[in-house]
Amino acid sequence: MAQIPLGNFGSVMPQAGQGRVIDTGAGQVAQAVDTLTQVGQHVSAKQLHEQQKIQDEKDEYTFNVEASKYSAQYYDTLTETKQKLVTGELNEQSAKDYLQLKNDELKANFEGSIPEKQKNKFNYYTEKTLFDSYQTIKPLAYEVERNKINADFQQVSEATLKIENREQAEALFKATLERNPVLTPEQRVEQLDHWKQRRDLSDGKGVLTHLETDKDVEGLKKVYDDVDSIFPNMKVETRDAYKNQIQDTIDRINKEQAVAQQKVLNEAKQLANDFRTDALTGFPISAERTQAVLAKVAGTEYEAQVREDLAMNKEAQAFRKLSPLEQERRISSITTSLEGTPQSDGSLLQRQLNMFKAISTTTKQRANNDPMALLPNVGHVAPELIGTGKANFKQAQLTTQILAENKQKNGGVGSLIQWNTSERKAFTDRYFDATPQQQRTMLTDLTKMVGDNKDAQLEYFKLISPNNPYDYVGVAKLNQMDVVLHGTNVRVADLILEGKHLLKTGEDKLLGSQKEFENQVASEFGNSTTKGQLEYRTYANMAYSAYIGLAKHYPDKIKVDEKGKPFINKELAKQAFDVTTGGTYKQSFGKNTNTVFMPYGYTQDTFQDYLEEHFRTTFKKETGIVYDLQVLDDYAIRRKSGYSHLFEFVQPNGTVLNNPRTGKPYFIAIPPKQ
Repeated sequence: MAQIPLGNFGSVMPQAGQGRVIDTGAGQVAQAVDTLTQVGQHVSAKQLHEQQKIQDEKDEYTFNVEASKYSAQYYDTLTETKQKLVTGELNEQSAKDYLQLKNDELKANFEGSIPEKQKNKFNYYTEKTLFDSYQTIKPLAYEVERNKINADFQQVSEATLKIENREQAEALFKATLERNPVLTPEQRVEQLDHWKQRRDLSDGKGVLTHLETDKDVEGLKKVYDDVDSIFPNMKVETRDAYKNQIQDTIDRINKEQAVAQQKVLNEAKQLANDFRTDALTGFPISAERTQAVLAKVAGTEYEAQVREDLAMNKEAQAFRKLSPLEQERRISSITTSLEGTPQSDGSLLQRQLNMFKAISTTTKQRANNDPMALLPNVGHVAPELIGTGKANFKQAQLTTQILAENKQKNGGVGSLIQWNTSERKAFTDRYFDATPQQQRTMLTDLTKMVGDNKDAQLEYFKLISPNNPYDYVGVAKLNQMDVVLHGTNVRVADLILEGKHLLKTGEDKLLGSQKEFENQVASEFGNSTTKGQLEYRTYANMAYSAYIGLAKHYPDKIKVDEKGKPFINKELAKQAFDVTTGGTYKQSFGKNTNTVFMPYGYTQDTFQDYLEEHFRTTFKKETGIVYDLQVLDDYAIRRKSGYSHLFEFVQPNGTVLNNPRTGKPYFIAIPPKQ
C-alpha cells in the first residue's frame, strides 16, 4: 500500500515557510465579501431602475388618459364657441377670450390629476391646443362676417327690387354695392348687371299683371312688340320666356272673353227655361221679374221664347181658376182639336195641352193635401166661412194657439195658418173677387180668428199681400177704430181696399202714380219716419190706396196734362194722408219743422190746443212746476218707440224732458178721438 505523506493535511493552520508569507485565506474572504457587496449593489440599482421605469410608464399612461379627457372637453368647448361665432353671439376676439377662459378652467380642473413630472408637458399640450384652435377661429370669423355682409347686401338688393321708382331703387342699390367690402370690382359689375336683369323681370311681371287685370289686350300686344326697348337688360332666354307669357296671357284673356260671352248666352238660356217652368205653372209672374228676364234675354234667340211663355202664363192663370171638372173638360177639348190639326201647326197647341195637364195634376195633388195632418184631432175654420158670419172663432183661436205652441216646440219652424195650400188659394181667390166691403168683413174675421197672436195675423195678411202685409194690419186697425171720412159714413178701411182693388186692375194709372203721390205728401211725412222703413212704406201704401179710392169717387178733381198724364190733386192727397195716418203735427222748432204722427181725430190746431192745455194744467200738477215752461219752444215732441199714443219731449242735443218728481222721462198719453 502506497504511503501518502500527510504534509499540511489535517493541520488547523497552515504553517509558513521561512522567508515567505503564509497565505491563511483571509484575503480571499475579504475579496469575496467585496465582490458580493458589489453584486448586491448592482442588483439593487437595477431594481430601482426597473421600478422607476414602471412608474414613468404609469405617469405617461395617466397623462395620456387625462390629456384625452381634456381634449374631449376642450373640443366640445371649441364646437360650442364656433356655433356662437356663427350665430353672432361672439366675434373673433370674444371667441378667443372665451376659449382662453374655458382652457384655464379645464387646466385647473385637470392639474390635480397630472403627475408632477408630466405637468410641464401637460401645460405645453394645453397651450398648443389653445393656440391651434385660434387658427380655426380667425377664418371662421372672417367667413361669418363675410356672410353677414353678403346677407345684408342681398336683403337690401331684394328691397330695392320692390321700390316703385326705379331710379331711386337703382341709386340705392349702387350706393349699397359700393359700400360692400367683400366684393371684388368684377363682382360689383356682375351684381349690378344681375340686379338690372332682375329689376327688368320684376317690372315686367308687374306690367303683365296690371295689363292682365285690366284685360288690356292691346296694351299686352304693344309690350310684346317693344319688349327689347322697354326691358333692355333682360337676358335673351328670359325675354323669350317673358314674351311667351305675354302671348299666353293674350290667349287666355281672349278665351275668357269668349267664355264670358257664352256664359251670358247660357244664363239667358237658363233664365228663359226657368221662366218657362214658372210661367207654365199658371201662377202669376211679377212685372218686376218679367222685366228683369226680358232685359237679360233681349237681343238673344230666347227673347221670343220668353214673350211666348208670358202669353201662355196668362192662359194658364185663367185655366188654374177653373174647377178640376172644368179643367178636365178643357183638356179633352184641346185633345180633340189636336187630333184634327196637322203636326206642323199644332206645336203651340200641344204645349198648351201639356201645360194644362201639368197644372191639373198639381191642382189634384193640392186638393188631396191635409194641412192638419200633424194635428188630426184638432178642428179648424174652413176658409169659405171667412166673411160669412158663420165661423167658429173660439175653435179658430184654439187652433191658432196649438199651432203657435207646436211651432215653438219645433224651434220656430212651421206656419200659424190652419189651411193647406189649396185652402189658402181658395181664400185669396174669394178675397180678390169680393167687394171692398166684403174684403173688410173678411179681414175682420181673420183678426178674430187669431185672437191676440199678431204673428198669426201677419201670416194671414201675407196671403193677401206677401210683400206688404202690414198694409192690411193697418186697414184692420182702422176698421176696428171705425174711422170714417169727415162728414160722411164712408169707412176709411173700405176706401183703402177700394183703392187696392183699382191698383190690381190697373186703373190707378188713370189717377196718378204712387211715386208722384209720395212726392206730394213728403212734407206731411216730414221727419216723422224715414223713407224706406217699414212704417213709411206701410203708411205710404195705405195713403196712396186711399187716394186712388178718393180719386175714383171725385174724378172731376183729377187733372191731366196734354199727354193725358194725371196730376196728383193736393187736396185729395192731403185728405188721404190724414185719414190713413191720423195726420202729422208740424211743430216749428227754431229754423226747422219737427213732424210727428198724431192720434186719429186731431188736426194741427186741436192737437196743439191739447198740448198747450196739458202744459197749462196737468203738467204742473204732475211735475210740481208752477212757473211757465215753454216746452214746445225748447223741446221737440216725438212718439215713444213702440207706442202710437204716447209722446215724449226731447231737446236738439238729445236731452229728454224729465219729470222732476220722479226723475224719469215725462210722457203724455193722447188718446185718439172717436
